[in-house]
This record gives sequence, structure tokens and C-alpha cells, in this order.
Amino acid sequence: MYVVDGHCDTLFAMYSNKNELQLSYEKICSLGISYLQFFAICCPPSILNEKNGFNRSLKVFQGMNDIYNCSVAYEKFHPVKTRNDVIDFINHAGSKKNAASPVLYSLLSVEGIYLSKGELAYIDELYDKGVRCMSLTWNPSNELGQGVKGDEKLGLSVLGRNTVRKCNELGILLDVSHANDHTFWDLAGIASKPFTATHSNARALCSNKRNLSDEMIKTIAEKNGVIGINYFNDFLIEKANGINATVSDILKHVEYICALVGTDHIGLGSDLDGMDNTPIKDICDVTILIDALYRANYKEDDIRKICGGNFLRVLLEVMK
Repeated sequence: MYVVDGHCDTLFAMYSNKNELQLSYEKICSLGISYLQFFAICCPPSILNEKNGFNRSLKVFQGMNDIYNCSVAYEKFHPVKTRNDVIDFINHAGSKKNAASPVLYSLLSVEGIYLSKGELAYIDELYDKGVRCMSLTWNPSNELGQGVKGDEKLGLSVLGRNTVRKCNELGILLDVSHANDHTFWDLAGIASKPFTATHSNARALCSNKRNLSDEMIKTIAEKNGVIGINYFNDFLIEKANGINATVSDILKHVEYICALVGTDHIGLGSDLDGMDNTPIKDICDVTILIDALYRANYKEDDIRKICGGNFLRVLLEVMK
């Protein structure tokens, strides 16, 4: 068994000196399985509104990028930058003879493009830094498009549309988790390659705007993409005082999406270190979710798809 997790905010948590990380090298190692983790760089857009905000944002961005590069430099996480890196992970992690020597891989992503100054060349800069997954917006809107807190009547800008094409050309996986509905549909209409919602759930079960409607889920599947199930309480159940989500609630979202589009388009997108209120308290508990899938009588092949195979398939199709 191996796991691919489509989203965590650990880089920002480390940059902010968070006391207790939900995800760390040591905790992943304790699982004894091969792991590929997407690490997101997310610089809070609110910093841009502060004095000298742009330069401060650049410093925060670079600080998280340096933390990521340090992890790679010490060979803790092998970086995924090409299709060959994905193939290497599959060949090692998927081999029974290598089960006793698990490998740790990582993929660098960016959550929201707020530092481009209107230049499409900024996407090339991010690619050169190793970024291979990208959401155009975070919750607030920007010059590329509208996030979930943006104008519901607007979607992608001209620059945003060109960015979608540029990402498809470069081999950067596009992420719609923080896009508003209009931006989602604009991107879906332009994208020539599969795209993902790295950490979103089913809106039919929890009406949070960050979740996906049935039609969105079906469209991601039609594009051969993947949806990473988010572990955060507020994306699993409707808000209610004193009620916390459980692993069974995570399973309900898996089952709902399975009923709509089958098991080929579901993955894991924990959002660890971004949200503390989760039924999976840290990365060590991912085995509880895997066990729950077995108890729900999912086939071995389907569990492997959900736990990582579907994300790997999409990366192979998108990346160079």
C-alpha cells in the first residue's frame, strides 16, 4: 500500500513556527509505507494590503520555498518534477519486494497566484522553481479569477484563461479547490488536460462553498481528473454546535462520489496543518481511514486507486 495526499499546509505551518505539526517527516516514516505528499505554498493575500505588502509577501513565499528545498536537499522527500519521477515512485512503491524500504516523495504546489504583477511569465518562474500543481486563486479573488469569496457573476480573467493554457502546455496540474463556481466552469471549458480539486468534498452532503456540486464532480470525472477528499470538519458536515465529524463522515463523501462517478476519480486531500478540527488528528491516523475503506468492503484495487493510484494516473497524463 502507498498513499498520495493532494494537499497540506505544512510549509506555512512550519514558516509560522506552529508548535505541533499534523504532518512531518518523522510521522510519515512511522507509517512504514511509501508516501507522495503535495506541499502547498500559500501566502495569505491579506499581507498584500499591509505596508510594503508585496515585498513582505515575496519574503513569506520565498521562506516557504526555502523550507521545502531544505527538505529535498536533505533527501527527506524526493521531488516530483517530471513524469519519470512519478514512474519511479510507482515502480518502487508498487513493488512488493520494496515494501520493507518505503520511499517518500513530494510535489510542490501553489495555492493562489497573487504575486504575478499581471505577467504570464510568472507561471514560467514558478515552473522553474519546481511547482507542478497550482490553484489560480485562494479564497479571495485576484487578477486571474474569482475565488470562493469573489463575485459570483465573474470567473476567469483573460490572464486567467491564458494561465490555464500555459499550465496545460508546461505540464502543471490545475487545482479548482478554491475557485468560485463561475471560475470552475470557465476553467473546465478551457482545460485540455485533466484537472483536480485537491482538497474538496461533495456539496450535496455539506453545503460549504468550497465543496463541489454533483455537476462539478461529474465534469472532473469526464475530464479524467481526481477529487481529493478533505478531512476538515466544516467540509464534511453542516456546522452544528458541539458536533464533530468522524471518519465515517469522510467515508460518506467517498461513497457519495463513488455513486456518482465510480472509484476512478477519488483521492485523498487531507488539508493537514491547515485545519485543526479533523477526525484524522494527524498523518499517523491515515491508517484508520484505510482500514475503514476495507471494512466498507471496497475492493483492494479500488482502495489503491483512492489512496493514491488516481492521483498518479492524472500526474502521468498531465506532466512532461
